[in-house]
Amino acid sequence: MNGSWFTPQPFLRAFARPKHMTVLLENPLPVILAGIVVVAILGVVLIQTGRGVVLGVMGGVVLLVAALVGLEWLVETERERVEAAIDAGCAALEANDPEAVLACLAPQAEITENTVRWAMQRVEIVRVKVTHLEIGQINELTSPPSVKVHLSARIEFHDRQGEVPYQHYPLELDLTLRRYDGRWLVAGHTWKDDPRGHR
Repeated sequence: MNGSWFTPQPFLRAFARPKHMTVLLENPLPVILAGIVVVAILGVVLIQTGRGVVLGVMGGVVLLVAALVGLEWLVETERERVEAAIDAGCAALEANDPEAVLACLAPQAEITENTVRWAMQRVEIVRVKVTHLEIGQINELTSPPSVKVHLSARIEFHDRQGEVPYQHYPLELDLTLRRYDGRWLVAGHTWKDDPRGHR
């Protein structure tokens, strides 16, 4: 494997963090529940045996659970970074700041950029409430790394041209995000109900 065509880095990145560790960092609740169950069982054993060593084991379990929960607070996973990128885009929309929204887009997202410019010229956004966010499996083997996201939101707005009688819109989007220099940016979208007839 001495040829310059072989680059092992994407494969190493794909397996750099075990999947079960990622799940733990994203949701420590199973660890907390498991810790409570183990401590409860050890409490019963302590009452029945009266052995001090059991009390020491209970203390060790509590310290381990506390350490794992603390790790979850300290470590930001890639999925959390993706969610933060979505939150930043929604905040920019609510601020009616086109430049801030465009800063959330990848360099090659021309179609998405055109959609953003059209929408923000047409309406003044009052509120963006995300009702459902589904983040797919992050693909470290693409260049740059990518992830698919399904987003459901309720948009409150004012039509700048006064032609739309309603002020609420249920938005359904499928997004593709790519990671550039550690930052997740929207590289493309599918909007099935685009009023312009585009997707």
